[in-house]
Amino acid sequence: MAIAMKGHAIKILKMLEKHGELTLEEISKYIPKKHQDHRDFYIFASLVSSKMIDDDLLTNQNNSNPDKYKEQILARKYFACSSADQHAEFGALSWSCHGGSLKGQTFALTGNGSLYLSERRAKRTERIFVLFSGVFVGIVVAFISANFETFFKACS
Repeated sequence: MAIAMKGHAIKILKMLEKHGELTLEEISKYIPKKHQDHRDFYIFASLVSSKMIDDDLLTNQNNSNPDKYKEQILARKYFACSSADQHAEFGALSWSCHGGSLKGQTFALTGNGSLYLSERRAKRTERIFVLFSGVFVGIVVAFISANFETFFKACS
């Protein structure tokens, strides 16, 4: 995957992996509130639009309306719904939920999100192994070069 994620996006993915499902209200607690508006939710909207997180209310993504799942619209939706019970509005957009709450909508990690976290862990393990291998080889080479002359004289 060619997605480079940092900080809060990774934290959200890891929390979903740990808990299985989280509500929008719970996820919003892990989103930094730098702007105190929809811009804070672009991180989360990006994860949903890149199919790392499953939004069960997003239906067929092969819909004839290509703008339906744009990150801007999703960010506004998630911001407005993160603290709303039955009805939320943002500008000209509005959302409502009957029989549940908007902030109680659950999200789960998708296979793509799980695969990304697994690959990230594998790369981290590989980097640590390479680092320690390099240090070990460096120590062995330094030891051999420091004692090479003594060893060579003893063998002669």
